[in-house]
Amino acid sequence: MLVKFISIIIILSDVLLPCAVCYGNPESPMSHGMNMGVLTLLGFIGFILFMVLFSIFSISIRTKKILIQKDKYD
Repeated sequence: MLVKFISIIIILSDVLLPCAVCYGNPESPMSHGMNMGVLTLLGFIGFILFMVLFSIFSISIRTKKILIQKDKYD
């Protein structure tokens, strides 16, 4: 059984090689595409986090304005 397994691995060694990204060729188009995909996802996440922070900041400013106007009329 072990001999069959080792012989299959030796015969299929060319098929078992990893892709350009996993193998480590930084100049391949696949690596460049993967890097651009990661940067795109980071951009989306950064934009969403910025919008959440902007919303929190905007709500706090509106709350302060409402409290100031309420104190004027009381």
